[in-house]
Amino acid sequence: MSYRTPRYVPAPLALSLVFALASVVSARAESPWTSRVWRSDDGLPNNHVTGLAQTPDGYLWVATYSMPARFDGVRFEAHAPKDMGLGSHQKISALAPAPGAGLWIGTLHGGVFRLDSRRIDAFTEGLPYKPVESLVEDGDRALWITHQGGTLHRLVAGRLTVLGPEHGLPLSTTPDRYVCSLATDTAGRLWLSKDGHVGVFRDDRFQSLIQLSPGNARLGRVRAGGMWICSEAQLFRLVEGQPLERLGDFSVRPGTDASAILEDRRGHVWIGTADGLFHYDGKRIRAVPTSDPRISSLVEDDKGHLWAGTVGGGLNCLTPRVVALESTETGLPTGIVQSLAQDAAGHVWATTQSGLLLRRVPGGPWQTLSADLAWPGGRAATVAADAHGALWIGTRDRALHRWKDGAYSSWRRVNGLASREIHGLVVARNGDVWLALSTPDVVQRLRNGKLDTFPMPEGIRVIRAIAEDGAGNIWVGSSKGLLVRIRDGVVTDETAATTGAPLSIRCLHATPDGSLWIGYADEGIGWWKDGRFHHITAADGFPESNVSQIVADGSGWLWFAGDHGIFKVRQADLEGLALGRVSNTHFIRYGQSEGLFSLEANFGDSPGATRTRDGRVWIPLRTALAVIDPTRVREDPSPPPVLLKRVAVDDRTVAAYTSPVPVRDALDLRDASAPLRLVPGHHRLAFEFAALAFSAPENARLRYRLEGFDDTWIDSGPERTATYSRLPAGRYRFHVQACNSDGVWNEAGAALAFAVTPFVWQTWWFRTAALALLVTAIVALVRVVSLRRMQARLRLLEQQAALHKERTRIARDLHDEFGTRLTELGLVAELERSASPELLAHLRALERDLDTIVWTVNPKNDTLDHLVGFVCRVAGDFLGRSSIRCRFEIPEDIPARPLSPELRHHLFLVVREAINNIVKHASASLVKIAVALEGDVLLLRIENDGRGFSVAAAESGARNGLKNMRSRIEELGGHFEVHSSAESGTTLTARVPLEPIPADSSGSSLLLTPRPRPAH
Repeated sequence: MSYRTPRYVPAPLALSLVFALASVVSARAESPWTSRVWRSDDGLPNNHVTGLAQTPDGYLWVATYSMPARFDGVRFEAHAPKDMGLGSHQKISALAPAPGAGLWIGTLHGGVFRLDSRRIDAFTEGLPYKPVESLVEDGDRALWITHQGGTLHRLVAGRLTVLGPEHGLPLSTTPDRYVCSLATDTAGRLWLSKDGHVGVFRDDRFQSLIQLSPGNARLGRVRAGGMWICSEAQLFRLVEGQPLERLGDFSVRPGTDASAILEDRRGHVWIGTADGLFHYDGKRIRAVPTSDPRISSLVEDDKGHLWAGTVGGGLNCLTPRVVALESTETGLPTGIVQSLAQDAAGHVWATTQSGLLLRRVPGGPWQTLSADLAWPGGRAATVAADAHGALWIGTRDRALHRWKDGAYSSWRRVNGLASREIHGLVVARNGDVWLALSTPDVVQRLRNGKLDTFPMPEGIRVIRAIAEDGAGNIWVGSSKGLLVRIRDGVVTDETAATTGAPLSIRCLHATPDGSLWIGYADEGIGWWKDGRFHHITAADGFPESNVSQIVADGSGWLWFAGDHGIFKVRQADLEGLALGRVSNTHFIRYGQSEGLFSLEANFGDSPGATRTRDGRVWIPLRTALAVIDPTRVREDPSPPPVLLKRVAVDDRTVAAYTSPVPVRDALDLRDASAPLRLVPGHHRLAFEFAALAFSAPENARLRYRLEGFDDTWIDSGPERTATYSRLPAGRYRFHVQACNSDGVWNEAGAALAFAVTPFVWQTWWFRTAALALLVTAIVALVRVVSLRRMQARLRLLEQQAALHKERTRIARDLHDEFGTRLTELGLVAELERSASPELLAHLRALERDLDTIVWTVNPKNDTLDHLVGFVCRVAGDFLGRSSIRCRFEIPEDIPARPLSPELRHHLFLVVREAINNIVKHASASLVKIAVALEGDVLLLRIENDGRGFSVAAAESGARNGLKNMRSRIEELGGHFEVHSSAESGTTLTARVPLEPIPADSSGSSLLLTPRPRPAH
């Protein structure tokens, strides 16, 4: 089949007029599409975009005349061709995604390169030295390449094939003018347009299906099957086996060809040309404004956003316009609207700051009714509609007007209107009309044609808002901050029950569920429901301090406008935040993503913002009127991809997301299982991450957490980095999550496990070795000390043994020599009749003293049982000679516990001194001697029933007996007590520790070992 497309070639002057008129119209008409632009000032390497492609990982690649860049929705990462291994002289002219996460690159010098994270493959041999115009992969993974001039090549498994007439291609009559256009259909087959021929490749041959007028027809895939064809400013659809379908045309300069054609997921067709971007919605083709009319490339990302690269205007992202602005440029008589309402007929009414009353018929322009002759006069301030088709207009000139069926009726001061200015109107469900007035500040109710006045609390100042809630309460908010409720004619000041102190109120909005929402100046919002109030401020995450307008869209969303623009939030989420059920919620802003800036809301008269019956939300702004169509909001149920892009230690990259550009000397973050070990002693550890959210990226949120260090999630805010200083040794896991502009979270996110290695002295083997060395040193030290102590003990034992031997010899010599001599003297004296009794007594006393000395010196008596036995024997003999009865309280089994000679000697002398004092001074008849063993303490108690004495006088007197006894016991480390009275006699108590504490010259204690009990 052969078709000849008609040409539309207007005269040059006419064409210039057409384009001038089109530019004026496009500037004044509000486009249904929003174009958000990124230029070199926003990080784009160059405003001349030569190619676009989205790789499977979600990144958008933008080729510019200077270098390509990887875009995540917020930042451009530029890559110089030399850093990508392409050579510094290469300029990129075409891009296409490659299998995996790779990227095909075509250059101005004709070369083709394939990049992935591991290597770069170059294909230059056999390709012409001309710019690559397109790169297309078919269903068999064959890469088709076209160059300027219409040449066609195919690359399969590294093998390059030149396609020409032998493959069925038509001969080019003007090869420098015409180009090849490539596209694949839904079956993966390659379609080709060349020199007016359009066809498909089958069995390695081109089969022409139709022939158009010679020229550069551009092809694009039809999702339902077939091919879109744009030729000479006309759009066609071709399905194999069916006639060519002509769909429409558009106006461009003569000879202007389509540079790109694309069908989006809605089935709409986009056509890029050197004279602008055009959109076909299935009915007609319309121009879409862009930052530059010269479109070089088009691509639709995986979320359905359309991207257009321009020759000089940078990168454009086109989305359905949600927020449209009505202004003087679009026919609004003035840009400052105060109050809005829709009547029963669907007309939208508005008042302006200058006092105009406006009306807009659906589908028509704005009309200024206050300029008509029928207007009853006054500066219109506020409007409200009732259910019976009437519209109520409050003015600033002592008048309330009612418009119905084209006629006005009025209430003025003579009818009972109390104030000069009306700032608020609300028509209650029962038909009452409530008026908020100032000067004086009162509220009036119009019922059955009669005005009733309700005085307001003193100091209420200007009433800015009035509303009726679901229970029929009328609420009034003022600039002074008073919140007043009128119920059944009773006025109640609810300020104390809400915020406590007055907070300036800008707006009120009641929702059908009985809620009242309050917009404050500098203090966020308030929520009143069922008698309970909740205040939501910036401390709770609310994004606006000055809230000027609030309106519900009927789909569960609350829309807010304030000093910093327009945003929305789900009402249920906001209530959950107020009730503490959630710690934060997601707010979606509009403005920057719509290509709109400085959307500061207006306030002052009520009602302000409104929702019309077609679902649109109307919000008055300082410079325009915002008209929001919530139905054009495309909610994205899928969360954005989250990528960890780079890990740096002290500004040195140790890990990076390498796809598709290889990075040397760094861990590939695509492999999450790869081990990453960081050296100790670092000063700064930085993580860079991204959420690939291209639609309103300012509404996307990211949060991160370093498991093993952070206890909770940290909101990254506008930043896309997290920094830590001097992490201690251990194992960690960095985890980042993100949500899209609709608040859908990617819970899996991106994560990286890593370890910070310890210093040498923190390693287990070093600590083990140090511990072993310490234990060895301690053991060696203990061994040396023990050896020295043992040697000292052996020396002491040797000295003790020598001392014991010497004491034994002395005792034996005393007993054998002096004892024998005294015995002989005693016998001689007794035989001598002339011997006096005193001499005999002295001899016997000497024998006893000698026995005592021998007992004391003899080391065999250094045991407790020997001491007790000897003390009892000596005391019994001494007291018996004095005719004093003696009673002993001695345990039956006294252990043969070894005692030091000093302890034995001192205890014996204490007992002898005590007995001697009793015999001399006490005049006692009975003496009790008690010995007990309490653990390691020896208890000695000596009692008598004789005369008592003053203990204090005795110890301070000239005699030393009592003082000597105390001194001996305390010298042994014991405790000595004396109790004496005239009635009960005297009791001496001594407590002495049995373990000896004598020390040798070196300071070591001598511990005596037990000895066997001597035989009697």
